[in-house]
Amino acid sequence: MADADAAGLLRTAGWGVLALADGDRPYSIPVSFGYDGEAVYFLLVGQSPDDRKFAFVGDGQPARLLATRVNARFDWGSVAVTGTLRAVDRNGEGWDRLLETLGESDWFSPTFDAADEVSGVQGWALEPDRVTGLEVRPDQ
Repeated sequence: MADADAAGLLRTAGWGVLALADGDRPYSIPVSFGYDGEAVYFLLVGQSPDDRKFAFVGDGQPARLLATRVNARFDWGSVAVTGTLRAVDRNGEGWDRLLETLGESDWFSPTFDAADEVSGVQGWALEPDRVTGLEVRPDQ
């Protein structure tokens, strides 16, 4: 997949699977995300005191996001973004960029912090070291 096509998929997919690890313990979760051409932004929302995802995510930790577009059996694409996680401070200047980028996604609800069951919200950026894509089209 061409770099421009991979960037286009990341800008429009809006959701994917985030893979994390703690030593030899893998963990993956679905996330809604936004992509601004430089980083992938997402939020992790706490819904219980023992949310496992928070044990696997950390500033400076490696991560991989897999985003897909599937139109039909022989018409699909996927992009893997591998890089380093960076915490986005809710009171810092990066928070507005995170919300702006996420706001461009159809999968993101800006009312996330109004929900009664939300106990904590953490903002994250995945800064890519490597972006790879693969696609199959009906005309190939």
